[in-house]
Amino acid sequence: MRPRELARLATAVENGSPLPSDLPHGHGLIIGVTGPPGAGKSTLAGAIVNELRRRSKTVAVVAVDPTSKATGGAILGDRIRMQSHYEDRGVFIRSVATRGATGGLGRTSIGLAQLFRGAGFDFVIVETVGAGQDEIDIASSADATLVVLVPGMGDDVQAIKAGIMEIADIFVVNKADRLGADQMVNELEATLSLSPEHQRPPIFRTVATNGTGVAELVDVLAHLEPRLHVADTMKPDPGWLIDHIGIAVRSLDQSLPFYTDQMGMALLARETVDHEGVRVAMLSAGPSRIELLEPTTPDSTIARFLEKRGPGIHHIAMRVADLPAVVERLKTAGARLLGEPRQGAGGHLYVFVHPASSGGVLWEIIQDRGH
Repeated sequence: MRPRELARLATAVENGSPLPSDLPHGHGLIIGVTGPPGAGKSTLAGAIVNELRRRSKTVAVVAVDPTSKATGGAILGDRIRMQSHYEDRGVFIRSVATRGATGGLGRTSIGLAQLFRGAGFDFVIVETVGAGQDEIDIASSADATLVVLVPGMGDDVQAIKAGIMEIADIFVVNKADRLGADQMVNELEATLSLSPEHQRPPIFRTVATNGTGVAELVDVLAHLEPRLHVADTMKPDPGWLIDHIGIAVRSLDQSLPFYTDQMGMALLARETVDHEGVRVAMLSAGPSRIELLEPTTPDSTIARFLEKRGPGIHHIAMRVADLPAVVERLKTAGARLLGEPRQGAGGHLYVFVHPASSGGVLWEIIQDRGH
């Protein structure tokens, strides 16, 4: 994929568009880099990029910067620290702002990482914003999480152990040429000694400014295998997988800020489905999604639902590998279906199962797009 095309897709993802439906899964390793401010995360990420490029590996970087409460913009200082890579076609750097999201990531950071992995990069580095001990969101999406610490923290190691200390796959004591590096390593080892030996993350010492210790760190990263995340298991199989939960609301505009600003969910898409009389907003919820449904006509199903029950969960959608086979099995078993399979929001093929057949729950059965 050409850099300009990839940049356009990245912008679309940042603006709430879903990932391309034909995007390959990719086999690149997603590396999370987190830790407190001042630990040298950006410099270390740049040094890791240097070493990976020396080994002829391609690298994409998602660098997250804080959003200004005054202007709504971001400094994007990571671009300055990594500017030596800008003319290297084997490196793609995307700086993003948190836009108010918590947990150390922007709302679209993981979507961008998946885009770059699908684009064929060997490694994708996601550098979090540097907020402190609650930067744990990256652990659920990265194949390996590097927690970067710096000498001089002292008792702060104990203070943050309930947060980022618990998500580390690898600890990196950066600026290891400073006084106190040995003490920092000893404190880490003492803290980790409480865990079983096989669960203790390795500890590396680096001086990112001159590359000391980075090659040894990359040796370990280069031999890691991508984890099998829940999202990765959503392949066609005979079982059932939750695709989304549909929630009826009176107004998308009034409801969305709760999910995007307060819950930190990424808005994937908005569209109107005329034949159903509904406007739809789809939000990312980890491996699943939340679907908000606003009626556009007073006689639509959602309008009648709101009139009878008020806002709330309208249905649960399950994804299956072979929708026709499931429909046939349900019919044979006497289940009551609401019509035949048809096309809905996002172009997916679906059918509803009446609540009378399922203990009071409206089920939507969706054909997996992989089949």
